[in-house]
Amino acid sequence: MIRSFLLVFSILLIASCNNQQDRSTTSSKTDSTPLNGTDDHSTDVAAIMKADSAWDKASEVRSADGWLSFYADNAIMMPPGENVCKDKASREASIKKMFATPGMSLRFQTTKVELSKMADMGYAVGVYQWASKDATGKDYHETGKYCETWKKQGDGNWKCIVDIWNADAAK
Repeated sequence: MIRSFLLVFSILLIASCNNQQDRSTTSSKTDSTPLNGTDDHSTDVAAIMKADSAWDKASEVRSADGWLSFYADNAIMMPPGENVCKDKASREASIKKMFATPGMSLRFQTTKVELSKMADMGYAVGVYQWASKDATGKDYHETGKYCETWKKQGDGNWKCIVDIWNADAAK
């Protein structure tokens, strides 16, 4: 009888653990509702969305320093067609090279932000539009996508710790 009770108890415990709801918080331009109704991390989601919007503005005005200010000191940046940038100097060299591209224009829009259960890390995904001049001086345009991993800092601000972007397939 005790063995049967323990078996039933174990099965119920395992089933209970497997039925725990995910407490992630997701936001997009159309959805900012917490998935479980109890964890409202909308302030943190809004902070990441605001930071990404400010990052886009730094891109619009072609500010390399402004762009670089969104990275944590130990951030990893994975730009298209380049080696991984694992330190501040390599990130700075890559971004300054990007902004020096003739006719360069880069704009991006975050479409989704999701936070960890602890609301200390999150990610943002979105789309970008790039324009520049090619080697012959002709206009070049591409669209692409990106994924950023954000980490809440000790002062409560959010910084990007991993950034990767790449072009969509040519049409």
